[in-house]
Amino acid sequence: MLIKSFAKVNINLKIKKKRKHLHKICSLFTIVEDFYDEIKIEKSDNNKNILICNIKKLETDNYILKVLEILKKEKVIDCFYKISIQKNIPIGSGLGGGSSNAIAVAKYFTKDEKILKKIAKEVGSDCYFFIKEYKTAIVKGYGNKIKKYKKEIIIKFKDLILTGVNCNTKEVYKKFDEIKGWENKYEKNMLEIPALKIYSELIEYREFGQMSGSGSTFIKKTSLSQIN
Repeated sequence: MLIKSFAKVNINLKIKKKRKHLHKICSLFTIVEDFYDEIKIEKSDNNKNILICNIKKLETDNYILKVLEILKKEKVIDCFYKISIQKNIPIGSGLGGGSSNAIAVAKYFTKDEKILKKIAKEVGSDCYFFIKEYKTAIVKGYGNKIKKYKKEIIIKFKDLILTGVNCNTKEVYKKFDEIKGWENKYEKNMLEIPALKIYSELIEYREFGQMSGSGSTFIKKTSLSQIN
Protein backbone atom coordinates (compact mmCIF):
# COMPACT_ATOMS: atom_id res chain seq x y z
CA MET A 1 0.00 0.00 0.00
CA LEU A 2 1.30 3.45 -0.98
CA ILE A 3 0.79 6.17 1.64
CA LYS A 4 0.58 9.82 0.64
CA SER A 5 2.23 12.18 3.11
CA PHE A 6 1.07 15.70 2.28
CA ALA A 7 2.81 19.07 2.48
CA LYS A 8 1.23 21.97 4.37
CA VAL A 9 1.61 25.73 4.11
CA ASN A 10 1.11 28.54 6.60
CA ILE A 11 -1.21 31.17 5.13
CA ASN A 12 -0.20 33.37 8.06
CA LEU A 13 1.89 32.91 11.20
CA LYS A 14 1.81 35.04 14.35
CA ILE A 15 4.24 34.23 17.16
CA LYS A 16 4.39 35.46 20.75
CA LYS A 17 7.46 36.13 22.86
CA LYS A 18 9.02 32.92 24.17
CA ARG A 19 7.80 31.70 27.56
CA LYS A 20 9.40 28.74 29.36
CA HIS A 21 11.57 27.96 26.30
CA LEU A 22 8.54 27.77 23.96
CA HIS A 23 6.67 30.11 21.62
CA LYS A 24 2.90 30.25 21.34
CA ILE A 25 1.63 30.63 17.80
CA CYS A 26 -1.52 31.43 15.87
CA SER A 27 -1.52 30.25 12.27
CA LEU A 28 -3.76 29.20 9.42
CA PHE A 29 -2.58 25.88 7.96
CA THR A 30 -3.77 24.25 4.78
CA ILE A 31 -2.80 21.02 3.02
CA VAL A 32 -1.26 21.06 -0.45
CA GLU A 33 -3.25 18.17 -1.87
CA ASP A 34 -1.21 17.63 -5.05
CA PHE A 35 2.20 17.75 -3.34
CA TYR A 36 3.21 14.82 -1.18
CA ASP A 37 5.88 12.27 -0.30
CA GLU A 38 5.16 8.61 -1.07
CA ILE A 39 5.73 5.98 1.62
CA LYS A 40 5.63 2.20 1.40
CA ILE A 41 5.69 -0.02 4.52
CA GLU A 42 6.66 -3.71 4.60
CA LYS A 43 7.79 -6.11 7.30
CA SER A 44 11.57 -6.41 7.50
CA ASP A 45 13.39 -9.75 7.17
CA ASN A 46 16.25 -8.28 9.23
CA ASN A 47 16.26 -7.79 12.98
CA LYS A 48 16.15 -4.02 12.59
CA ASN A 49 14.12 -1.26 11.02
CA ILE A 50 15.32 -0.20 7.57
CA LEU A 51 14.65 3.08 5.79
CA ILE A 52 15.21 3.47 2.06
CA CYS A 53 14.99 7.00 0.70
CA ASN A 54 15.94 8.91 -2.44
CA ILE A 55 17.68 11.39 -0.09
CA LYS A 56 20.36 9.16 1.44
CA LYS A 57 20.99 11.11 4.65
CA LEU A 58 17.36 10.57 5.64
CA GLU A 59 17.93 6.84 5.84
CA THR A 60 19.69 7.32 9.20
CA ASP A 61 18.44 10.74 10.35
CA ASN A 62 14.67 10.50 10.22
CA TYR A 63 11.70 11.10 12.53
CA ILE A 64 10.22 7.82 11.34
CA LEU A 65 12.84 5.88 13.32
CA LYS A 66 11.68 7.70 16.48
CA VAL A 67 8.06 6.87 15.59
CA LEU A 68 8.86 3.16 15.31
CA GLU A 69 10.64 3.26 18.69
CA ILE A 70 7.62 4.84 20.37
CA LEU A 71 5.18 2.42 18.72
CA LYS A 72 7.25 -0.52 19.95
CA LYS A 73 7.44 0.91 23.46
CA GLU A 74 3.66 1.40 23.43
CA LYS A 75 3.26 -2.23 22.24
CA VAL A 76 1.56 -1.17 19.02
CA ILE A 77 4.13 -3.10 16.98
CA ASP A 78 6.29 -6.08 17.91
CA CYS A 79 8.46 -6.60 14.83
CA PHE A 80 10.70 -4.65 12.46
CA TYR A 81 9.81 -2.81 9.26
CA LYS A 82 11.28 -1.76 5.94
CA ILE A 83 10.01 1.67 4.98
CA SER A 84 10.62 3.19 1.55
CA ILE A 85 10.22 6.95 1.10
CA GLN A 86 10.11 8.93 -2.12
CA LYS A 87 10.82 12.45 -0.86
CA ASN A 88 9.24 15.09 -3.05
CA ILE A 89 8.81 17.72 -0.31
CA PRO A 90 12.19 19.45 0.11
CA ILE A 91 14.00 19.37 3.45
CA GLY A 92 13.94 22.70 5.32
CA SER A 93 11.23 24.11 3.08
CA GLY A 94 8.66 25.15 5.72
CA LEU A 95 6.17 22.61 4.35
CA GLY A 96 6.13 20.21 7.32
CA GLY A 97 7.42 17.21 5.38
CA GLY A 98 9.19 15.52 8.29
CA SER A 99 6.20 15.83 10.62
CA SER A 100 3.83 14.73 7.88
CA ASN A 101 5.95 11.61 7.25
CA ALA A 102 6.08 10.77 10.95
CA ILE A 103 2.31 10.95 11.44
CA ALA A 104 1.55 9.20 8.14
CA VAL A 105 3.61 6.20 9.30
CA ALA A 106 2.21 6.31 12.85
CA LYS A 107 -1.40 6.35 11.59
CA TYR A 108 -0.71 3.32 9.42
CA PHE A 109 -0.30 1.38 12.67
CA THR A 110 -2.62 3.15 15.13
CA LYS A 111 -5.41 5.71 15.39
CA ASP A 112 -4.95 6.06 19.17
CA GLU A 113 -4.78 9.84 19.63
CA LYS A 114 -3.01 9.53 22.97
CA ILE A 115 -0.11 7.68 21.31
CA LEU A 116 -0.13 10.03 18.32
CA LYS A 117 0.17 13.02 20.66
CA LYS A 118 3.14 11.38 22.39
CA ILE A 119 4.76 11.16 18.98
CA ALA A 120 3.92 14.82 18.26
CA LYS A 121 5.58 15.85 21.53
CA GLU A 122 8.77 14.02 20.51
CA VAL A 123 8.83 14.99 16.83
CA GLY A 124 7.43 18.52 16.53
CA SER A 125 4.42 20.79 16.80
CA ASP A 126 3.35 20.48 13.12
CA CYS A 127 2.41 16.88 13.91
CA TYR A 128 -0.73 17.93 15.79
CA PHE A 129 -2.17 19.39 12.59
CA PHE A 130 -1.49 16.21 10.61
CA ILE A 131 -3.07 14.07 13.34
CA LYS A 132 -6.43 15.82 12.83
CA GLU A 133 -6.46 15.40 9.03
CA TYR A 134 -8.26 18.71 8.46
CA LYS A 135 -7.60 20.23 5.07
CA THR A 136 -7.55 23.74 6.57
CA ALA A 137 -7.31 24.63 10.26
CA ILE A 138 -6.46 27.36 12.73
CA VAL A 139 -3.49 26.23 14.82
CA LYS A 140 -2.86 27.87 18.20
CA GLY A 141 -1.00 27.41 21.48
CA TYR A 142 2.18 25.39 21.06
CA GLY A 143 0.80 23.95 17.83
CA ASN A 144 -1.42 21.61 19.83
CA LYS A 145 -4.75 23.47 19.59
CA ILE A 146 -6.34 22.66 16.26
CA LYS A 147 -9.69 23.99 15.07
CA LYS A 148 -11.17 23.22 11.67
CA TYR A 149 -11.43 26.39 9.58
CA LYS A 150 -14.82 27.56 8.33
CA LYS A 151 -13.87 26.91 4.70
CA GLU A 152 -11.22 24.99 2.80
CA ILE A 153 -8.39 27.06 1.36
CA ILE A 154 -7.01 25.61 -1.85
CA ILE A 155 -3.26 25.89 -2.39
CA LYS A 156 -1.70 23.73 -5.08
CA PHE A 157 1.85 22.93 -6.12
CA LYS A 158 1.66 25.55 -8.90
CA ASP A 159 1.05 28.19 -6.20
CA LEU A 160 4.42 27.52 -4.55
CA ILE A 161 7.92 28.87 -5.17
CA LEU A 162 10.46 26.22 -4.15
CA THR A 163 13.71 28.06 -3.52
CA GLY A 164 16.00 25.08 -2.87
CA VAL A 165 17.28 26.62 0.38
CA ASN A 166 17.35 24.37 3.47
CA CYS A 167 16.20 26.53 6.40
CA ASN A 168 16.98 25.43 9.96
CA THR A 169 13.84 26.03 12.06
CA LYS A 170 15.73 26.28 15.37
CA GLU A 171 18.09 28.89 13.93
CA VAL A 172 15.20 30.93 12.51
CA TYR A 173 13.44 30.95 15.89
CA LYS A 174 16.73 31.90 17.59
CA LYS A 175 17.05 34.88 15.24
CA PHE A 176 13.38 35.73 15.88
CA ASP A 177 14.21 36.04 19.60
CA GLU A 178 17.39 38.04 18.93
CA ILE A 179 15.60 40.68 16.84
CA LYS A 180 12.44 40.71 19.01
CA GLY A 181 10.40 39.46 16.09
CA TRP A 182 7.19 39.49 18.13
CA GLU A 183 7.23 43.29 17.78
CA ASN A 184 6.71 43.02 13.98
CA LYS A 185 2.97 42.62 14.48
CA TYR A 186 1.99 43.59 10.94
CA GLU A 187 4.01 40.81 9.30
CA LYS A 188 1.76 38.07 7.89
CA ASN A 189 4.48 35.53 8.71
CA MET A 190 6.54 36.72 11.67
CA LEU A 191 9.33 34.25 10.88
CA GLU A 192 9.94 35.71 7.45
CA ILE A 193 12.20 38.60 8.50
CA PRO A 194 14.40 36.47 10.81
CA ALA A 195 14.72 33.84 8.07
CA LEU A 196 15.77 36.48 5.53
CA LYS A 197 18.41 37.78 7.94
CA ILE A 198 20.01 34.32 8.06
CA TYR A 199 19.39 33.27 4.46
CA SER A 200 19.89 36.44 2.42
CA GLU A 201 19.48 34.50 -0.82
CA LEU A 202 15.75 34.34 -0.02
CA ILE A 203 15.30 38.12 -0.13
CA GLU A 204 14.69 38.17 -3.90
CA TYR A 205 11.61 35.94 -3.50
CA ARG A 206 9.82 38.37 -1.19
CA GLU A 207 8.78 40.42 -4.23
CA PHE A 208 6.81 37.46 -5.59
CA GLY A 209 5.39 35.75 -2.52
CA GLN A 210 5.04 35.21 1.20
CA MET A 211 7.13 32.68 3.07
CA SER A 212 5.58 29.57 4.59
CA GLY A 213 6.56 28.59 8.14
CA SER A 214 10.27 29.00 8.92
CA GLY A 215 11.09 28.88 5.18
CA SER A 216 12.24 28.40 2.55
CA THR A 217 9.14 27.98 0.35
CA PHE A 218 7.12 31.02 -0.72
CA ILE A 219 3.43 31.10 -1.62
CA LYS A 220 2.81 33.22 -4.70
CA LYS A 221 1.14 36.57 -4.03
CA THR A 222 -1.26 35.98 -6.91
CA SER A 223 -2.56 32.87 -5.09
CA LEU A 224 -2.83 34.56 -1.70
CA SER A 225 -4.75 37.51 -3.18
CA GLN A 226 -7.65 35.17 -3.95
CA ILE A 227 -8.01 34.23 -0.26
CA ASN A 228 -10.43 36.47 1.67
